[in-house]
Amino acid sequence: MPALMQQQSSEDVSRGPLRRPLRDEIHRDAPLPLYHQLKLILVSRIERGDYRPGDLIPGEQELQDRFGLSRTTVRQALREMELEGLVTRYRGRGTFVARPRSGNGPEFSAGLLSTSDAPPTTGWRVLSATQVGATPELAELFGVAPKTAVFRLERVRLADGAAVGHTISHVSPAVKGPFLEATFGAGTSLDYLRPKGVVDNSTTERVLGAVLADDSVAAILDVAPGSPLLQIRRVLYNAEGKPIEQFVGMFRGDRFQFRVADLERRRP
Repeated sequence: MPALMQQQSSEDVSRGPLRRPLRDEIHRDAPLPLYHQLKLILVSRIERGDYRPGDLIPGEQELQDRFGLSRTTVRQALREMELEGLVTRYRGRGTFVARPRSGNGPEFSAGLLSTSDAPPTTGWRVLSATQVGATPELAELFGVAPKTAVFRLERVRLADGAAVGHTISHVSPAVKGPFLEATFGAGTSLDYLRPKGVVDNSTTERVLGAVLADDSVAAILDVAPGSPLLQIRRVLYNAEGKPIEQFVGMFRGDRFQFRVADLERRRP
C-alpha cells in the first residue's frame, strides 16, 4: 500500500499511524545488530521531528515487511525504545511516540560518559558459570545462529556481605574462553573480560528501567515478591563496534546507587 504523503496532526493519530515513507535502510553486512539498526532509524526520525509526541508510528507488521526483518527483531527494537522512554506501547492500539515528561527530574542523553554500576565495598557471589545455547535474542545480538554456545555468568552483587543485585552476563562466541574463575568474584562487572583485551577502547550502551521482583530474584535479594527493583541492561561493544557482552542486572533501590556524570557541553 503506497505511503500517504500528507501531514497528520496529533489529533488525527487515533485514525491510524502516520505513513511517512521510511527511506532509511538496513545494512545486513554492518557490524551493528539488525534490531539496533532499526532502533536507530526510528529514533532518528523522532529526533528529526518526522514523528512527533503522540504520533502513532508504523506497526510491527509494516516494519517487518518494509525492512525484511523478523518479528523478534522488530519487537526487540521497539522494546528497547520503550525501556528508554521514547515510545509507549498499547496492546491493540499500537506504538506511540512518548510525550515529554513534566517535572525537574534528571535528563539522560547521549552525553552520559561516566557510570558506576556498583556501590563501594562490594564483591560477588558466583551462582553459575557455564556454556548455554543462544536464545533468538542473543543470536541476533551476537550475529550467530540460535543455540550457538555462548558463555553465561550468573552472579549476586554484594555490599558489606548483603545481596544488593542479581546479574546475568552473556558473552559472544567471538570472545574465546576459558575465562579466569578468579576474576568472577572481585572487581567490577567487567573485570572477568579484561584479560581477553576486549574492554579497552570499548563502548557501552545502558538502558535503565523499573521491574518487579519475581519469586526467585526476591529470594536472592531478600525482598518480598513484587518489590520494585532497578534494572540495568547493558551491551558492551568492542573497538570495532561489535557486541561482545550482554549484561542484565536487577538491584535493590534501597541499597544501590547508579551514578551518572553528564559531561555533555551545553550549547549557548
